Amino acid sequence: MSWEYPGNIRECPGNVWGISREYPGKKSLGNIQETFDYIGSSRLVFDMEQEKFPLRLENVGAFLELGQVSLRNDSVLWMHTDPVSRQNASVDFQVKTLLAALRDSSSGSGVSLREPGFSQPLPPSSFQRFLRSRSIPGVVLSDHRAAFHNRYFQSIYDTAENIGMRYPEGLSPEQRLRFVTGTAQALAQVATLLARALFSLAGGGAGSESIRADPETVTQLLYGFLIDSNNSWFQSVIKPDQNGILGPFPQHYVAVSSPTNTTQLLQAVLGNLTGTRLNLSREECQNPGKTPGMQPELFEYWWVQGPRDGNSSARIPGCVRSGARLSPALSPAFELRRWDSREFSTWTESRWKEIRARIFLVASRDMELLTLFLGFLVLLLSLLLTFLINSKAALLFGPPPGPSGY
Repeated sequence: MSWEYPGNIRECPGNVWGISREYPGKKSLGNIQETFDYIGSSRLVFDMEQEKFPLRLENVGAFLELGQVSLRNDSVLWMHTDPVSRQNASVDFQVKTLLAALRDSSSGSGVSLREPGFSQPLPPSSFQRFLRSRSIPGVVLSDHRAAFHNRYFQSIYDTAENIGMRYPEGLSPEQRLRFVTGTAQALAQVATLLARALFSLAGGGAGSESIRADPETVTQLLYGFLIDSNNSWFQSVIKPDQNGILGPFPQHYVAVSSPTNTTQLLQAVLGNLTGTRLNLSREECQNPGKTPGMQPELFEYWWVQGPRDGNSSARIPGCVRSGARLSPALSPAFELRRWDSREFSTWTESRWKEIRARIFLVASRDMELLTLFLGFLVLLLSLLLTFLINSKAALLFGPPPGPSGY
């Protein structure tokens, strides 16, 4: 799920996985990592407490969150836990179980896991907002022990260049889309570790070692979201009327009352990766309620453009069913009309004003010096000429006239 802020600035996407006690073998996936004062996770916790979310807070058995993981040193990933909640013996036991599952899943993944120390506080994370409401065993995975390695994490400068994505010279856009970079390979290792751990924690048995993330899928995601969203893969997973959300460069604008291009693309990609292709007509896909057994209250249905038909410009469209949905993350302060709330954030968008500028051409330094020199020269010549004319006035203009008589 990707979260938007009607009336608020949209949060930055991140990754949180929660294991549900109420639904054994199922997992709830959400993008709720934010930088604007935990504004998205605040709303999610609020909805859970108010029973406005399919999953209740007391049914979350474990919490696993990804922080920044792209700049690992020596393939080390740090497992951060909350020392305050671990003072409870029951929570501490569950945290140790979670840590053990992560260590077991790291075997053969290419990732080395370490703990920063029991007394170190939990780093900035959405998990903190959940802990304010209830002690939940959880782990935050990051590539740093204390200080951030990525100085631009979750900012407009968190670009492909700053996380070390490199491509050989001379590759076409399509070749770059599928070229597996070192960054993609490293993130695929983290995804492998995470998938195996979730499989184990959700009740999976033997066979988790066969789970492995596809580096090519990771590299396509990185290319699409960080370099060029107008690529062949993204073109195939969007609806025909969404071509306007594709652009030659990443979109970093944060929206207020409507999903941004990045959010819509994320939903389309998640739907493509986790959904099912159905043999439905366009009318049936766009009106699933009219077809028996479609359960539109549980699933989203998209009529997508599909890939190109060979070398022609025609496409092979189809219907995709998925559980990936958009959910508004309006701050509870607006719903409760508590504008002075110290519990919930109230970030809003700044007022737009027209910007004007006047441009003037400035001469070069040599021209300025030449103009100044000529000005002084003209001034000196004028003074000298005035002095000479004044001293020779009698000779030049004759003697002054005498007194007149009448």
